[in-house]
Amino acid sequence: MKTKRITAVGLFAACLFFSFLPAVFASEASTCVAGRSAAPVGFWTWPSNTRVNIYLREPDFSAAEVPAVRIAVANWDLAGRANGSNVQFTFHGLTRETMTAGADLTIVRGNIYDPKVRHLALLEAHSLRDDQLIDYALVIVDVTVDNNEVLTNVIAHELGHSLGLLDCHKCKGQSTAMGLLKTAHDPNGIDGPTVCDTNAVRLAYHELKQHARPAPQALAQARAKPDSGSEPEVDLTPIVP
Repeated sequence: MKTKRITAVGLFAACLFFSFLPAVFASEASTCVAGRSAAPVGFWTWPSNTRVNIYLREPDFSAAEVPAVRIAVANWDLAGRANGSNVQFTFHGLTRETMTAGADLTIVRGNIYDPKVRHLALLEAHSLRDDQLIDYALVIVDVTVDNNEVLTNVIAHELGHSLGLLDCHKCKGQSTAMGLLKTAHDPNGIDGPTVCDTNAVRLAYHELKQHARPAPQALAQARAKPDSGSEPEVDLTPIVP
């Protein structure tokens, strides 16, 4: 992978954990409670009005997996205006390169599964300004994710992280894409943002209008190692409690 000088690298892990919680549906904004049915916010974030170019790296992925990624990308792209970010996602399909130009996001494979936290994917965000705003990023999907429906769920979850949403460990069922999966082989049926996700992103970008946070200290200058499974401690402190 060709790299260029950066001032901050964010590694946002703990992306899809295992759970056996009952399903709870959140169909209205009034049911969205941060930490219960909606994700907290306040992490790495694409700048407002960014058009993000998404690529799927081969041979990590094959043409058969392209439709699974396209679904999640299209669903988040449609939500760009409603959620207040005006961030648009364009999926360009397979590439042999790891793209690191401005507003590029490359989806790759790696052995990133950790039995302690049991994450299935992570977002590696790069900032040139030493703040929370993303310049380019990678989504690293664990090699155990071999089901296309689960892959859609994983990408939907990771794109949520790139819009400022944190994991919601106690969120239940299908109230948010930032909740939990049972296993690497069982889909959760969430292919994009929910009503609660749309509301949470709106809160994240309202906060972003006030100020951009510095790069989280626990992650500043950290470099991801997709094939090692190791990672720095993650700052999970939300802006919106």
